[in-house]
Amino acid sequence: MVSVPITGELTGDVTGFPPNVEMGQPTLNNGTFNAITQTWAIATPPANGTASIDASTGEWTYTVDPTYFDGLDKGEVVFDSFFISVSGTTQIGAFTLPFTGTPNPVEVVIRIEGVCFAAGTLIETEDGPRAIETLGIGHRVNTADHGLQPIRWIESSMIPPERLCDEPAMRPVRISADSLGPNSPSQDLLVSQQHRILVKGPKVELFFGEREALIAAKHLCGWPGIEIDTSIEWVQYLHILLDRHEILSADGAQAESLFLGEEALYTLSSDALRELAAIFPDGPVSGYTGFGRAARLILREHEARALA
Repeated sequence: MVSVPITGELTGDVTGFPPNVEMGQPTLNNGTFNAITQTWAIATPPANGTASIDASTGEWTYTVDPTYFDGLDKGEVVFDSFFISVSGTTQIGAFTLPFTGTPNPVEVVIRIEGVCFAAGTLIETEDGPRAIETLGIGHRVNTADHGLQPIRWIESSMIPPERLCDEPAMRPVRISADSLGPNSPSQDLLVSQQHRILVKGPKVELFFGEREALIAAKHLCGWPGIEIDTSIEWVQYLHILLDRHEILSADGAQAESLFLGEEALYTLSSDALRELAAIFPDGPVSGYTGFGRAARLILREHEARALA
């Protein structure tokens, strides 16, 4: 029996409010050995959601249990996990031998967090740049694809120093002025680690066949001028929901609005979803199926690393 290390995407982030689905692709780090057959399985299910796996490829999918999520405090960050295993056969010289993944099984860790801008971010509106915390329902913000669009829902969460200390994943990402290009952003931009930022350039088109793509801010850390900010004592995050997933101008950089995919609206159990139902009367309570496609291609962590 041969032991083969399992590597690849063994962590995930469930972003947005309400939660949605995360996917990942593990790999077999088998060096010079080639897997002839492989069978993946969920060895231990998650405690607070559901997980499935493609038996032939290992691609896994995780969905937060909506009832569990409904019991969390606003802005709370929690973790869930499940275990995957793999077995099969591999070719070593002239011999075909069975193998197992090692360690077997392997833990996949999921982090659940909202997506939001930090207070002080200047959003481009019909009246020019305005601090996000001064905006409310009905204010019209400028979007890259559909011009001025009204805010349909907005929420804020204040994260105190003790939580930032206890939960480093709550700390914001600081995107320094001009780090994404001239005046992009025009001043230092603070966003939550999961907030997706628009990137563009020849590499994006070469690698992914798209002119532009969205990358979670935490996956941009390591690029010049982009890092987790450990100096902030308090941070206020805000969510903006429009009629569809859009690209906004935030401090001169381009970033996403709140995205509600089909999975995110599969139940109406939280106060936030009830509020959304009032805003979208033909929405979640009467067969609404979400925003459809995201405004741009969304890159995973390993894809973002390829652009660095």
